[in-house]
Amino acid sequence: MIKKLRARKTERLARLRHNRLMSVAEQLVREAVLKPTASPEQVTAMQVACLAFARHEMRINEAEAADYLAAALVERGYSTDHWPAASA
Repeated sequence: MIKKLRARKTERLARLRHNRLMSVAEQLVREAVLKPTASPEQVTAMQVACLAFARHEMRINEAEAADYLAAALVERGYSTDHWPAASA
């Protein structure tokens, strides 16, 4: 029973983290769409990481920030082909 409760709490926290980071990436992409001098492709992973820290006190690395930024771009129909392929 305790394991099940811990698992649920872990899942809930992971979902909350994911939603917060997606919100950060989506806001940056949305703002870039609205600016006449910018484009969504100009948003960087470091901007995502910095805003995540500023808004939610979450420290994420550049690779994780890039994943969330790519998801936000693809969700809005933009390509991520201009990015170099991630090395595994």
